[in-house]
Amino acid sequence: MSPTDEELMSEVAKGQTSRLAELYGRYKTPVFGFLMNRAGGDRATSEDLLQNTFERILRYRSSWREGQSFRAWIFAIARNAYQDHLRREGRLTLEEVDVPTETSQEEPEPIFDCRRALAALPDPYRVVVELAWQRNLKYAEIATVLGTTEANVKVRMHRACKQLRANYHNANRL
Repeated sequence: MSPTDEELMSEVAKGQTSRLAELYGRYKTPVFGFLMNRAGGDRATSEDLLQNTFERILRYRSSWREGQSFRAWIFAIARNAYQDHLRREGRLTLEEVDVPTETSQEEPEPIFDCRRALAALPDPYRVVVELAWQRNLKYAEIATVLGTTEANVKVRMHRACKQLRANYHNANRL
């Protein structure tokens, strides 16, 4: 039986840094996907931010707390790396970033409309939807990633779903 993410991170925190390679293998794809969505599909920036995320894990391994979710912790680190990137570029808040959604013209129209409706969500709602539906994080983990309460995440998700329905229906009326 392979060790859990939390067990591996505990070993990394205790100085067995070679165990980070196994965590990298498990998380490079989901974290890269998260960063690609945040960076608007900019592959080079996303690769740099992925590397920066794992460098931060190594650098701040002593801040790892037993009992916390590694999945939530790594996405919080990735989000912080992205926010620091925005600050360096002079874009201070996530709300200022318009993240385009890439679509294929060969996709059926309903999928295109769903993606367009999702892309039209304000960033605080879009991030919650992405973390829940695409990254399979639980509300408590999303709250940790975003530095807010679980109740706030539930409210954002409710509002996001309500706005998604409205965006989708408005797009289909055109």
